[in-house]
Amino acid sequence: MRGLQWLLLVIGVTATLALRAQDNPSIFLPGGTYTLEEALVALTEQGASISYRPDQLPTTVIDLTEDIRTPSAWLDWLLRDTELTYERGSAGLLILPDAALLARTYTLYGMVSDAVSGERLIGATVQLTNAKAGTISNEYGFYTLSTSGGRHRLRATYIGYRPLEQDILLRSDTQINLRLTPNNELPQIIVTAVENGEGDARYFETGTRIGHSEVSQLGGLLGEDDPLQLARLLPGVTSGAEGIGGMLIRGSEAGHNLILLDGVPVYGLSHAGGLFSIFSNQAIRRIDLYKDAIPARFGGRIGGVLDVHTRDGNLYENELSVGSSLLSAQVAAEGPIRVGESSFLLTGRYFWASSLIRRFSEAYKRQRGRRGAMSYDVYDINFKLNQRAGKRGRIYLSVYSGLDDYTNYSWQSDTIRQLSQAGTLMTYHAPVARRESVHWGNTVAALRYNHVFSEKMFGNFRLSYSDLQTASTFERSDSFKTVNNGDYEGKLVSGNYQSSIRQIGFAFDGQYSMGNTSFLRFGAEVNDHRFTPSLLTDTIRLDHYGSEAGPTEYNPLQLAAYASLGGHRGNLYYRLGLRVNTWMEGGGRFTSLSPRIMFSGPLTDHIDWQLSYDRTVQPVHLLGSFVIGVPSDLWVPSTADIAPAVSPQISGKLTFHPAPTWSFTTAAYYKSMQGLIAYSEGQQSSETWKDELSRGTGKAYGLETSLQRNRGKVRGWLSYTLARSERTFDLLTNQGSTFPFRYDRRHSVNLLLIYQLGERTTLTGSWRYETGLAYSMSEIIFSSPIDYGTPNTPLTEERNGFRMPANHRLDLNLHTNLSSENSRFTHAIDVGLYNVYDRHNPIYYETRPEWTTGETGPESRDQFYKIFVTPLLPTLSYRLTFSSGGRDVFGR
Repeated sequence: MRGLQWLLLVIGVTATLALRAQDNPSIFLPGGTYTLEEALVALTEQGASISYRPDQLPTTVIDLTEDIRTPSAWLDWLLRDTELTYERGSAGLLILPDAALLARTYTLYGMVSDAVSGERLIGATVQLTNAKAGTISNEYGFYTLSTSGGRHRLRATYIGYRPLEQDILLRSDTQINLRLTPNNELPQIIVTAVENGEGDARYFETGTRIGHSEVSQLGGLLGEDDPLQLARLLPGVTSGAEGIGGMLIRGSEAGHNLILLDGVPVYGLSHAGGLFSIFSNQAIRRIDLYKDAIPARFGGRIGGVLDVHTRDGNLYENELSVGSSLLSAQVAAEGPIRVGESSFLLTGRYFWASSLIRRFSEAYKRQRGRRGAMSYDVYDINFKLNQRAGKRGRIYLSVYSGLDDYTNYSWQSDTIRQLSQAGTLMTYHAPVARRESVHWGNTVAALRYNHVFSEKMFGNFRLSYSDLQTASTFERSDSFKTVNNGDYEGKLVSGNYQSSIRQIGFAFDGQYSMGNTSFLRFGAEVNDHRFTPSLLTDTIRLDHYGSEAGPTEYNPLQLAAYASLGGHRGNLYYRLGLRVNTWMEGGGRFTSLSPRIMFSGPLTDHIDWQLSYDRTVQPVHLLGSFVIGVPSDLWVPSTADIAPAVSPQISGKLTFHPAPTWSFTTAAYYKSMQGLIAYSEGQQSSETWKDELSRGTGKAYGLETSLQRNRGKVRGWLSYTLARSERTFDLLTNQGSTFPFRYDRRHSVNLLLIYQLGERTTLTGSWRYETGLAYSMSEIIFSSPIDYGTPNTPLTEERNGFRMPANHRLDLNLHTNLSSENSRFTHAIDVGLYNVYDRHNPIYYETRPEWTTGETGPESRDQFYKIFVTPLLPTLSYRLTFSSGGRDVFGR
């Protein structure tokens, strides 16, 4: 019996080995290039029993090296980069989709960058077209998305770049860095909303994107490119009179906006009192503007958000650019320190027109019987380094420094001769002197380290420094002297203003992908501040101001943390965020919660909708004075006596896409503001700014519409905004009655047209119309002797009860790129006209005494003069750029 068992065992083993030998003969395949199907046909021709469906085979090309293998060994090698597997059956080997692979979820992640310069692309759209999954790259070009395993079609797009498409196979979490090539043949889109992107990503990001190349086509005052000129053409965004007064978003004040430069708050936004911004277009990569649906990572202000990103510098080629406008000279240098690993960027701008302004002002004053001159100097510098830190990290160091130095003085004297009642010829002199100076400057620095912790987790650490130093003085005297007997009388008012802000902070920002349906963004920050506000006005000369007592210093500490969850359920997209902020100064401590809620989605195939609720808190305040006539804005902190300002906003929006190149958007909003502070009327003479405050509330609401064409030979937009903004303060201001905000613009119309004249030439025209700003016109003016009392004080029946004339202006700019084929030199020239039909838009009215002959002697009357910025002016700028090719600073 035992012998029979051994016999059966030997027969079974022998049969099995024989069957295997029959099913798995060693097969020789010659080397060459095969498709997968061709390789399988060759195996079957050599006797392998293989079954498959041709429609399931990918069209990949395989390079084979001649070898002898069994059929199963060949399939292991041929199917290793596919979503297919095989099973052994009665008919041989059966190739079929790998069900286990398709059931698993993997993460695709990486960086999106410019293939020419290496610049990280912010807000690039990355999609898996077959899986209908998508995302956008963050502020550092990082993207991540999850999907099932197997083969997918990857597509990456960015405005002004050629789309990148490739087939990928996910068998594990995979890092793929995407490099997009600029498409210089396509006309640039001037400005676009982030939500107008592709795929699901457009429903999560809610800002409006402004890029470097878009701004260069618009031109600006005397040829000075300024990103804010383009931002002010957007619906819901205005400025003060003729650009003076910063940027105002949906009825908020200029100091209510959060301005970030590489993530660091900036307290001084403008040069030349607001004529152009501190942002040099040569240093800017992109600006994101948020009016509503503000992400939870932004906090500290109750207005809009202007998130400015500077360029990193070219990682592959050295470039030098020089240029000039009628206002300033500019230079920019960039290039690799180590090719592909690290780079630098340096830009500088100097206001060379200072000497011309001085000579022009001297001649202008002389023509009007005055002596004096005005001088103005401006410079700013941007510097940036970036260095790769390991395989998953990068370090950035960015620094900005800028300074404005303005002085203006004038003197004139009227002489009047008149017979007295006694018949004596009397001679009178009426000298008038004006002197003012303003000096202000920003320093902003950031040291950042970002790291890809895993395929789903990205983090950025930031150490920041921001400093604003401002000082201004003014002195005005009106005198009257009787030459015959030496009698003298007069009045004098003067002021001395200083403000210093320093902020040092540390922050962390994290981003975690939770699959295709949701993501989490979270972070925390701590900021140490120092404020030294001081505003003194009096009826004595400036050199008599006491200097023994310096301004009071405030040192508040700010702690903040936030989290935001985004995702979608079917066609309903959401972003739910919460920000917690604690502000501590002296005996004051304020803790606030700021929820941020946004829902959006497609209403039809051509209509998208969005609803949002934002609650924002601002623990710093900007006090502005319109009495002394020169910039005297004070940044002051919330203290035990001054609570932070709070503003909830509700907003809704519909976007209609009738065609791929057209879009129509209408939005409505309502926002209230509590905890506002302002100077009390007629009280700007105290030495303690806290004693001069009036407290109040505000509200703003409006309707914004815009029609945009974003591609084609003619593109641009037409927008109309109907809005209202008003304030209500305590009895110290306007007797407690509600009054319109100074920059309340009931009607605003913006038209921007860009005509592509040729491959390298565009003609841009912009026209804007705004309701005149609200103004407090004096009805009674009284004066006091020089030795006591208050200076001239305007009294009004109603605050801001007078409307200036409407503000409107047309600008034209012709932009041309000049370069020869394969040349390392490129040229760009802009010519145009600013204020084409010479509209004299007033920025304010000034009262000046004029002496005339009266019945009993000279009489003085205060006359109103309209002050405006610029008449019709030509604009001109030129830029030359030289590229030296792909060498680093060491010549390698």
